[in-house]
Amino acid sequence: MAIFVKALKMKDSKDPQSPKVEKPEAINLISSDTASLSKFTAVNHYIPATLSRFFFAVLFLVNLVGWQGTLAAMVVTAISVPVHTFVVKQERVAQRNLAAARDKKTKAINESMQALRQIKFSASEAQWEDRLETFRQEELAQLRRVFFAKNIRSVWSVASPFIVAAASIFTYAYTISSISPSVLFPMIELLPHLQSTLGFLPVVFNDYFEARSNARRMEIFLRRPEHKTVLTPSPSGQVSFHNATISWPSDVLQQHRFSLCHIDVTFPTGELSIIYGKTGSGKSLLLAAILGEVDLLDGSIKAPSMAEGQPVAFVSQTPWLQNATIKDNILFGSSMDGKRYEEVLTACALYPDLAALPKGDETQIGLRGVKLSGGQRARLALARALYSSAQTLILDDIFAALDAHVSRDIFNALTGTFCRGRTRILVTHQVSLCLPKAKCIIRVEDNTVKYADDTEFVEEKRSAVEAANFITADLPGQEKPKERTTTRVKSKGLDARTDAKVYNTYFTVAGGLWFTIVYLLGLVIKQLLGSLTTRTLGRIDSARPKSLSPEANVSSVAPEPEGGWEQYLYLYLLTSMSTVFLEFLFNLHAFSGSLRASRSLFRAATFRVLRMPLHWLDSTPIGEILRRLTVDAKNVDDHVLVTMSEFADNFVQMMLIVYMGLNTSKYMSLLTVTLLYWCAEVSKLYIRARTTVKRADSGPTAAILEHFTSSAAGVMTIRAFGATDRLAAHMHGHIDRLSTARRHFFIFNRWLSLQMSLIGVIFSIGTGIILLSTSAADAFMIGYCLSYSMQFSQAMFKAINNFGMLETYMNSAGNIIAYTELEPEKQGGREAPNNWPSQGNIEVKSLAVSYAPGLPLVLEDVSFSVKGRERVGIVGRTGAGKSSLTLALLRLIEPQAGSIVVDGIDMRTLALQTLRSRIAFIPQDPVLFSGTVRSNLDYSHQISEERLNDALRRVKLLKENPEDEDSGLFTLDSCISAGGANMSQGQRQLLCLARILINDPKIIILDEATSAVDDETDRWIQDTIRSQFSGTLIVVAHRLRTICSFDKVIAMSEGRIAEMGSPAELLRKEGLFYRLVQSSEDREYLMETIG
Repeated sequence: MAIFVKALKMKDSKDPQSPKVEKPEAINLISSDTASLSKFTAVNHYIPATLSRFFFAVLFLVNLVGWQGTLAAMVVTAISVPVHTFVVKQERVAQRNLAAARDKKTKAINESMQALRQIKFSASEAQWEDRLETFRQEELAQLRRVFFAKNIRSVWSVASPFIVAAASIFTYAYTISSISPSVLFPMIELLPHLQSTLGFLPVVFNDYFEARSNARRMEIFLRRPEHKTVLTPSPSGQVSFHNATISWPSDVLQQHRFSLCHIDVTFPTGELSIIYGKTGSGKSLLLAAILGEVDLLDGSIKAPSMAEGQPVAFVSQTPWLQNATIKDNILFGSSMDGKRYEEVLTACALYPDLAALPKGDETQIGLRGVKLSGGQRARLALARALYSSAQTLILDDIFAALDAHVSRDIFNALTGTFCRGRTRILVTHQVSLCLPKAKCIIRVEDNTVKYADDTEFVEEKRSAVEAANFITADLPGQEKPKERTTTRVKSKGLDARTDAKVYNTYFTVAGGLWFTIVYLLGLVIKQLLGSLTTRTLGRIDSARPKSLSPEANVSSVAPEPEGGWEQYLYLYLLTSMSTVFLEFLFNLHAFSGSLRASRSLFRAATFRVLRMPLHWLDSTPIGEILRRLTVDAKNVDDHVLVTMSEFADNFVQMMLIVYMGLNTSKYMSLLTVTLLYWCAEVSKLYIRARTTVKRADSGPTAAILEHFTSSAAGVMTIRAFGATDRLAAHMHGHIDRLSTARRHFFIFNRWLSLQMSLIGVIFSIGTGIILLSTSAADAFMIGYCLSYSMQFSQAMFKAINNFGMLETYMNSAGNIIAYTELEPEKQGGREAPNNWPSQGNIEVKSLAVSYAPGLPLVLEDVSFSVKGRERVGIVGRTGAGKSSLTLALLRLIEPQAGSIVVDGIDMRTLALQTLRSRIAFIPQDPVLFSGTVRSNLDYSHQISEERLNDALRRVKLLKENPEDEDSGLFTLDSCISAGGANMSQGQRQLLCLARILINDPKIIILDEATSAVDDETDRWIQDTIRSQFSGTLIVVAHRLRTICSFDKVIAMSEGRIAEMGSPAELLRKEGLFYRLVQSSEDREYLMETIG
């Protein structure tokens, strides 16, 4: 809980503007480190208990064999302690290195899951698979070192009790010259205590050091600097800057940061203010300053804040939404007011969208709102802001994803009675739309604010706008967008008992039949050798065996073997060394199989996940995917085969005890069978209860990861709304459910221990009574049977408990195996010629598309053709199917009917990798990857620096002077955070465009790819594309200025083509395109340009 709250309060050293999850370390702390620390707190009482048992064992040993034998044992024990310490230290170092490697892998997995759509758009699944595999290999290398250290510890734990026992027995035997059953068998009983003590202490201490390391990692995280507001309280709600110099939070020196300097601005209270400027000029930085999310280097900022009980509603450039229903996202913790709620839905034009959804506002929108279009996400985030009680609204470019008609509706809502009296500060590139109602205009350029509260300027611009005589055409009502709901794909969960298929699959990938045979034989031989060792030790006094009964038949007693008791001591040493050596070989064999299985399953799972269709990605919570590839993968790596070996050891030991009981007498057989039945019934109840509890555990665990991932992406919004405490309470609920499940788990464990202890007592007492009443039993057999009967309850408890743990860990293996069996997109198909597409001709015939089989069609009967080198614009209202068409052109959603032919080749016949790598696509919300500008432009590292710099220069992102730190531009070696979080939305779009210019494809598809840049940059980009690019260009645009000079325009409505032709032709038809032009802020420019 503290980690989650800290993540919401922590100072972010990067641009917090964009949705991202840059906290893989925190996710590791939540998913792995807390579990390890919790495990130790549950078993730390074993340390004093084990030490106490060791002390009493030594005390009894002194009384039994005297101080000589005890001293020998103590000396050997003292010598073994440094060895134990060294082995545990090496294992601890290996565990620390493994944790660091897992942090890197988790970060890469997080980034890939967040950017999975972009990975598919760019056909870079193979590159990301290799990248994840690189981190995975580093993790496995560290895991191999951990396994080796564990093997040494395990072998030493087995060897040290034998050494101690041999030293004590030899010393006692040579001192007394003989050893009697009255000494030997109590010693045999005491030796397991020494063995378990010396074997268990390193495990507990290793858990202690691991827990301490985890606690230290948590402490480092919790001690990191927290976000502190830089705002001066403003009781009146006024927002003003006084000679302020601001920059994004960073740990670098001030002179090396991009900053806005000497800002003097006072925003009018209760009015609309607009901020505009070129892409990357610092507009979002100015908004973040109003929220107190910046470093204030000089001056002061006066603004309302949640710290003073004045919440601020914030809508980010890329909207942050919760993985909840539409209603829950709008309410965002506020109480339901039916009238206000309906007004907000009307103001944000959401009613048509809700009408198209089967569950209306109860529809789950998925993580980051993936089930909604870009325009729908923007309006939903705005609805949340309008519904709130905040008197200050901070809005960052909310019109970028909206068409002209919807933009005007939204603007009317922002300036109407619903927002009257609320301070609205809006960043926008659609200045002319907002000028008539703006009271303050600010232009951001050259690292400062150029205009602020210039009344003359505002009036001058307003007059110019009014003189333009805007005509608001009668427009049809907002169309109903096509349904894009997705069916939740249920993960292949396991039944109450793990399917045998999971075990079969695991052993197959671990090494197959021969691995399994050797593994099982090793288990049996290990236990037989252990039993032989104890039996050999017990035969030391068999030179003169005696029946317990004086009337025993002497002739039935075996004759005294030659060689005396020394022979059995040497045989004991031989069998002990054999046991130790076999333990070492067995562990190597098991660990090698475990590594093979882990490597194979993880690789197969990531291969499938990276290649799953969009409808699966939209319907599968990211928390579930993260849990499979992190928590479940860790369980498979660390625990499956280890727990399986421990269970098998306990089971074989228990079977040996049962076999001994069944062959001693008929009464022992009856007792053994009765108790076995009792054990079977107890184990059924325990396994059923444990499985239920672990299933109850897995749900909250995935929910915790998803809630953290989602919340970490929207820290800026959460702080502005003052929702930190509410989201923390929500997380608290998840943790409570998890804690309840785990509490029941420990209760069931204690219940099992009590049952097994009771069964063990009955078995031991029954064995003693039966053996004492059997006249033929000799002293050795009585001692041997009693010794093993006292181990029965512990062996049974460990066997059942380890089986329950094995079921849990195999459930993790089953989850990953289920991912390896997912049906990915069909990758196969023919390879196209190297120069395909050579012309860029596209022909679409009767195309019908849905997001998944069985769902309603989002495109119906779409037919059109595009000639090579033509520039085609796709326009339409929000939800008309424009983005769905671009996805269909890349087979990101498969056609249900019809065809798409490019240069004579049906796209359905091509291999996906070939298709998507030959057609360039920039989505509305482009995602960049952590690394440098160079690595984002050139995945393969094969393009010359000159070409890369030229591409940056053509999109106005190249920093010509590397010493100029305040330019807001980049060099090839400039660092980029995951998702491009340290860049503005416009800069991310420009960098993606630069990547396309480098590759010079024959077909480019842009889906609102310049929506977040200013008009001047947009015009410059279009000129650049026109002059530098000679192929086919398809552009989805709400900004009609972008496509007004194109060769062809396709106007879409309700998933169909409403009209198609040149801009001039469509304008003369006075259809949908004409109405869009009439409602545009650039109406006169468009009419003049199109002619």
